Amino acid sequence: MFRSIRRVLPVLLLATVALAGCKAAAHQATTALASAAPAPSASVAPSATTPPPAPVKPRVSKAGLTYFFAVAFGADSGDKYNVVTKWFSPQVTVRVHGGNAASRSCLDKVISDFNGLTATTDLKLTTAPADIELHFVPKSKFKSIDPRAGGGDASVSIDWSDLHFITDAIVLVRSNGITEHSRCVLIREELTRGMGFLKSSKTYRDSVFYYDYDAAATKYSAIDKELIRLMYSGVLQVGDDRKAVTGAVTVK
Repeated sequence: MFRSIRRVLPVLLLATVALAGCKAAAHQATTALASAAPAPSASVAPSATTPPPAPVKPRVSKAGLTYFFAVAFGADSGDKYNVVTKWFSPQVTVRVHGGNAASRSCLDKVISDFNGLTATTDLKLTTAPADIELHFVPKSKFKSIDPRAGGGDASVSIDWSDLHFITDAIVLVRSNGITEHSRCVLIREELTRGMGFLKSSKTYRDSVFYYDYDAAATKYSAIDKELIRLMYSGVLQVGDDRKAVTGAVTVK
């Protein structure tokens, strides 16, 4: 297994311009609405607005928070970072290249399980060019598709901007020479890692982030579910450091 992460500076410049444009448009719309609204009568005081309620902090176990920092901060290889780096959009598309019926059925299950845990971002299969390109190919073809791929039976590489949102990813899974069980483990592991969990761990054998995929699980463990819910709960922002993450949750 191999994980790689790389900054994409040109994307940062484009993203900055796009975000600036969005902010300007929103400001103009607000200004237009404000100018169109009639001024309140001098004899009638405008009604006080009720401030929105503070967001409810999700409850996370102490072990879950520790494990979050262990697998979501940093990477097994490539650029290192110590802040939340994740997808920013509400939908992340996945295009599949190759794969037999069993592999695609496993992928469908992984996507369904992942989407059942998230509040802000879902995975969606597509036949068009996608955010995540997933290839089922012989191991000998890994490097021709992704030069960053390592020597394992699966690989995930992501690109991300200096704003710490992921821009694209490539997932490679070996199509021959391993069992269907092992391939299904790798599909779940590498696709989930491509959502912002790029470090392996030796802590929980039943976790999809366990360093030895032969011993890893074919479903999300309870602590895996905690991590995925937290990452895409809506309370964490791209670029959040340990202090910001800790302050955004209630440790139970």
